[in-house]
Amino acid sequence: MTSMAVLVLGLLVSVPTGQDARAEAERLARSGARQQALERFQALAAENPADISARLWIGRLHLEMNHPVRAVAVYESIVATEGQNVDALVGLGVALTRTGRLREASDALSRAESVAADRVDVLAAQGALHVVDQRESLALAYYGRVLAIEPANVEAHAAVETLRAARAHRIEINYDFQTFNDNREDTRTGTAEGNFRVSDIFRVFGKGQVHAGEIETESRGGGGIEWMPGRRVWLRAGALFGSDTIEIPSLDTFVSIALRQRRAAWTLDGRFVQFDDTDLWLGGPRLDLRLNESVTVFASYQRGRASFESGGVSTSNNSTLGLAVRFAPRVRATVEYRHGIDRQDWITFDRINAGDANTFAAGLGIDITPFVTLDAHYDYQTRADDVHLQRARAGAVFRF
Repeated sequence: MTSMAVLVLGLLVSVPTGQDARAEAERLARSGARQQALERFQALAAENPADISARLWIGRLHLEMNHPVRAVAVYESIVATEGQNVDALVGLGVALTRTGRLREASDALSRAESVAADRVDVLAAQGALHVVDQRESLALAYYGRVLAIEPANVEAHAAVETLRAARAHRIEINYDFQTFNDNREDTRTGTAEGNFRVSDIFRVFGKGQVHAGEIETESRGGGGIEWMPGRRVWLRAGALFGSDTIEIPSLDTFVSIALRQRRAAWTLDGRFVQFDDTDLWLGGPRLDLRLNESVTVFASYQRGRASFESGGVSTSNNSTLGLAVRFAPRVRATVEYRHGIDRQDWITFDRINAGDANTFAAGLGIDITPFVTLDAHYDYQTRADDVHLQRARAGAVFRF
């Protein structure tokens, strides 16, 4: 056989082998074997760095495997040589959105939209970006364009429903039950809150609470505002008032200022609570850190100072450490450890001197639909002198 014949035969054999390797990598990717598929595509890209298709698959798999930082590097390398590659620009925009680099994500997606204004993946990525950036009206507009092109797009329909639920008015109802291991009576508290949207950046709420305690049934009510003065700043403030109350406060004022930055939300809380003969000040920071799309950790610290009419003063160091996990799009759970005065939305007089309390808590929430949520919580608390108590709470949120 001549050398030319050998060369031709070698070429004929090598081409199907390359095609087979690509087909096998794509089969693995679509079957869910992402790590194996990633390794195959990385081998293809190593053999031929100009293989843009393989590099796009690498970026896509990094996103599917929740490695957005690695995906950013891959897509940036493609855009550096092919600045108009829409697939790379969209992937880069999605990856940057997930890492919290929203301005850069907007730049990449705007470039993609200038090239392919009617591509569904471009519009959907823009919608997702504006959801994270809390520009809900823009997000709805982009998802509306997706549905105009593809009326049966399931993901766009789900995103629109979620956005509408987030913007909706809502009614929240909670029922709390608390029992002690000593001779104190069980207590029951019912709370109802209406929260109403005035605009994209302003909401008002009203709240009422009825408490059946050891002495008698008491009630209080009030309201407040929620305001977003900047895209990443959120303010909530309000007050509740009671008349002739003993176990629950006669005055409860509160303010929270939250700053959201990429994966973190920083909150500064302050509260003044007044009972018949006691004033309580509470204040301090809270941090919520999103580790990925499913897991968030949070921690808070509040310094407390109680002043008694008799002239005495007591202080407390109150802290919380917790984990929130979303197991499915509509199912989430929380576990918490709290030290000191807790559940400040439902504070009672017996907790003024509970600065040494330790509480272990768990909760489960289920979104029946984007507009209806049910949740349940359980707390076990220990205090000094071998006092311990159990709490159970059930709640529902209805949006309209």
